[in-house]
Amino acid sequence: MNRSSSLIYEQRIYKAVPGKLPAINARFANHTCKFFKEFDIGMVGFWNDEIGASNQLTYITSFENMADREEKWNAFQSHKPWQEVRAETETDGPLVAQVINSFMELTSYSPKPSFKTTLQEKRIYEAMPGKLPDLHNRFSNHTMGLFEKHGIENVAYWTEVVGTSNRLVYMLGYPDLAGREKGWSGFQSDPAWQTARAASEENGALVRVSKHSMLRLTDYSPR
Repeated sequence: MNRSSSLIYEQRIYKAVPGKLPAINARFANHTCKFFKEFDIGMVGFWNDEIGASNQLTYITSFENMADREEKWNAFQSHKPWQEVRAETETDGPLVAQVINSFMELTSYSPKPSFKTTLQEKRIYEAMPGKLPDLHNRFSNHTMGLFEKHGIENVAYWTEVVGTSNRLVYMLGYPDLAGREKGWSGFQSDPAWQTARAASEENGALVRVSKHSMLRLTDYSPR
């Protein structure tokens, strides 16, 4: 197992106080990312929503394990320079209204997260009860190869590690929105995909609910 596949990944979504998203981005760009680097907190990516009126920042960090995460996060939060920056940037009130976080690990078939473009799509599949292994098999044996065939970049595939989850979280990359539409149109109409999907769903559908969002890497995000 390579090092990236054994890491713990934390996804954090910051829902900004109305009008404060630019200030959150500025704080990350000018201060927070430097503190993360200082405390050896792995930075995978930082995104704002690409479509629709959004007021949130999504980012993913990585740690050796949960104990490593707790140690580094506590050290960061108790770091006096960070506390001073936070106080200075919140003189007119908090910037973040809500934080939603989840912990994940890469699937055995996932590549190490990296980005060839700045436009990504995050997709979340809630599997039917007992069907998550079948969903993994379909991705590893069929879907990922077909994505590549149609110009869709496989960025990473995760499952959640805290609590009982039947969820697959994955990220794809595109050159632009037109490339996304072209890639998915070609993929969905590909006879190889249609055959693989039909065979995998002989005993019923694998996915109960799916959600997706289009994200754009921020200027300060690592590449």
